[in-house]
Amino acid sequence: MRLSWLVFALLLQSCAAVFTDASDADHVTFLNSADESLTQLTQKANAYCQQYGKKAVYRKSDTLLVAVFDCR
Repeated sequence: MRLSWLVFALLLQSCAAVFTDASDADHVTFLNSADESLTQLTQKANAYCQQYGKKAVYRKSDTLLVAVFDCR
């Protein structure tokens, strides 16, 4: 179990911001392991929300690693 967390942590460090499985037509959640700016994340969130005919609106960031956008 510890090894899987270590591998997960290492993968996060080497990846750009990615949306999570928790994302759907109403919101998108990013794991921001690459420390991207809010502007960069907003562009990616808009690209995600556009597939539902919606625009991304920044909701919150619980930590430096997670950012949440609503698709409206």
